[in-house]
Amino acid sequence: MIITLSGTIGSGKTTIASEISRQNFVHISAGGIMRKMAKERNLSLLDFSAYAEKNFEIDKEIDALQKSLVKEEVKRGNNCVVEGRISWFVMKSDIKIFLDADIDVRAKRVTKREKCSYDDASSGIKNRELSEYKRFKEIYSIDINDLRNYDLCINTSKWDIEGMKKIIFTAIENLKIQI
Repeated sequence: MIITLSGTIGSGKTTIASEISRQNFVHISAGGIMRKMAKERNLSLLDFSAYAEKNFEIDKEIDALQKSLVKEEVKRGNNCVVEGRISWFVMKSDIKIFLDADIDVRAKRVTKREKCSYDDASSGIKNRELSEYKRFKEIYSIDINDLRNYDLCINTSKWDIEGMKKIIFTAIENLKIQI
């Protein structure tokens, strides 16, 4: 089974992907790939996003690597949870999940994760999301904010991690029954 997990910055994608991976799923993260690439170039994530706006091969490289990793895991007989803003578009999956939360909630989460100020987190989120929206619209002609692209959308402001797990695992179990 392949689950793609997309969503806004700070919505809990990595947290829930980690939880899903504990249920016999391999976790593959486009964000992790991007962070590694940014670090290799000695750039912040925001600066690397700006760089990627002018160098579309960056996104295409991330997408190709993500697909390749999934293909290898599936060959080994493993289930995958693939976390990334356009993972739903890059590969075929059994269920496409989108996570979102109020900007205030997301900024507080990013403040804690990145150890930065609330204002820096909030403006960083807005700038990165605008950059990604424009890039993916230009590169792939897709609207990453169009919720019709997803099978399940969750407002993570409303539930704690246990609640989100229940919602997602219920959807996965019901999906298994239908297959």
